[in-house]
Amino acid sequence: MNQQQLSAMNKTGWNKSAYEAWTNRHGTPYSYGKQIRENPAAEVAYYLPYIDDVRGKRIINLMGSKGSKAVALSLLGAEVTVVDISESNAKYARELAAATKTHIEYIVSDVLHIKKTIGSFDVVLLELGVLHYFIDLKPLFTIISQLLKQGGTFILRDYHPLYTKLVQIENNEVVASGNYFHEDVIEVDVAYSMLLSEAERNSLPKNMIRRWTLGEIVTKIAQSGLRIEELTEECGPKQKWVFPPHAPNGIEDRIPGLYTLIAKNI
Repeated sequence: MNQQQLSAMNKTGWNKSAYEAWTNRHGTPYSYGKQIRENPAAEVAYYLPYIDDVRGKRIINLMGSKGSKAVALSLLGAEVTVVDISESNAKYARELAAATKTHIEYIVSDVLHIKKTIGSFDVVLLELGVLHYFIDLKPLFTIISQLLKQGGTFILRDYHPLYTKLVQIENNEVVASGNYFHEDVIEVDVAYSMLLSEAERNSLPKNMIRRWTLGEIVTKIAQSGLRIEELTEECGPKQKWVFPPHAPNGIEDRIPGLYTLIAKNI
């Protein structure tokens, strides 16, 4: 399977019922937008220390899904572009922006095919369950390095490969039952499927993903010409939501469920 085939399959899944899933989780774009407008900083609080003063910054959120981060950043004064493959995501995001009386540019496209001005963004944001949609990371990180201005910041926050590739929670215990070095493309449920009814879940097509090791990710970013400045393997209560309710108490203090990588375009 090549990247074009994989992206086509995943696009089908993400165009099916994403709008309905986000409505089930957050409410209508109008009600969710009202919540974000009351305190936009809360929606993006984790990222603000890496962006410094948001006002006037040009930010592009690749694979930006339902647009909540983009809308919040726009309300804080940034000029924000979202790129995502899903028309269903775009519909929710555009309505969310309209509800908050702000503007975001939302481009429905495979991120590998976007046509944006080279060196035009201060920040590229990529977050939470995105890298596994690529069977080669180098083209993605090369595009990111091209999008950034000189000195611009790449913020990557994603699920930690230790957790996604190796660790399972079984009978309230942490078990290393996976294969960290597994390289195959695998079939999984669409990420938002848990937000739908059983009948809706059963009607969804599957997604195809390839999970990466942390070493592979770091190496490909370095080879793209970006300078890695920070890699934080997260610990503590801010990542507790990653683990299932039946996980052992305190697991968020012992196992990284998330990591954050910061790189600069030099």
